[in-house]
Amino acid sequence: MGNLKFTIDDTCVKCGACAEDCPVQCITEGMTRFNIGTGCIGCGDCYSICPVGGAVKMHKRETPKSSSQKTGDAKE
Repeated sequence: MGNLKFTIDDTCVKCGACAEDCPVQCITEGMTRFNIGTGCIGCGDCYSICPVGGAVKMHKRETPKSSSQKTGDAKE
């Protein structure tokens, strides 16, 4: 899984290019736009192929903190 995640906003025109191009088929059609599911691998194909500039948003994926980072405990 990449360190990027993607979302699709309301400027989506529902052309379906992203869904057709997704290598893991995790993009589905919603009522007003397409949606990217949890199976996203962060490849960016949807971002690259979208004909609407800015409909697919790129975000940095947050990595889960280890238990020592959550509690502030340092391992010695």
